[in-house]
Amino acid sequence: MDIDIEKELSKIKSHIIDHATLSAILTNLGYVSIKDKIDNLKKKEMIETLKKGLYVHKSRYTNNIVSKEMIANAMLAPSYVSSDYALYYYGIIPESVHDVLSVTFKRSKSFITTYGTFAYKKIKQELYPIGIRIESTNRGNFLIASKEKALCDKIYFTNGIAISSKKLMFLFLEEDLRVDFEELDEFDINIVIKYYNITKSKKIKLLKECIEDLNL
Repeated sequence: MDIDIEKELSKIKSHIIDHATLSAILTNLGYVSIKDKIDNLKKKEMIETLKKGLYVHKSRYTNNIVSKEMIANAMLAPSYVSSDYALYYYGIIPESVHDVLSVTFKRSKSFITTYGTFAYKKIKQELYPIGIRIESTNRGNFLIASKEKALCDKIYFTNGIAISSKKLMFLFLEEDLRVDFEELDEFDINIVIKYYNITKSKKIKLLKECIEDLNL
C-alpha cells in the first residue's frame, strides 16, 4: 500500500503537501487511522514535517529536489521571497544565500527546517503588492519580489546602518552588498518611488537618487 501512497504523492510536483491533502489521499486509499499512518510515513522518511500541518514528501518515482522559494511561500501565506535570496536569484549580488527571507503583512516570525531557516518580515499591507511577480517553474509557481522590490526590502529592513548621503548609499551598495551596478541599469524606478511614497524612508529616498544617477 505504501507504493500506492508514493504514486499519489509523486503527482504533487512541488513535493509540498498540507495535512488536509495528505489526509484525503490516505482516506481515498482506504486508511482509517490517518494520524497513525502519517506517523508511520514519517518514521519511514516518506514525508518530513516542515511545520505543523505541512510536509515535504519523498518519492522513488521523482527527483526529490524541493524549491526553497515554494517552501517559503507555503510556510506562511501570503508572502513573497525577497531581500538577499531574491537579489542572488537575479544575479545582483554574488554570494549564494542558504536561508530565505520573505515579506508578509502578517506578523514577523521564522521557521527552522532541514532546508534552512525561513524568516518573515512584516510590512504595511498597502506596500505588499508593489513590485512582486509570479515565477513559473516545472514544479509550480512561487511569488518573489522583483529585483527593485528586493533591493528596497533589503535596505529597508537592514538595521544599524547610518546612511545619510548618496555617497554612503553607493558605498553600502558597492562594499557591503557588492551589488553589480550593471544590473541596476534597467531598474524600474517607479517601483522604488512607490516604495518611498509609502514608507517615507530616507534610505529608500537615497537609493532612488543613486539609481537615478546611474541611469543618467
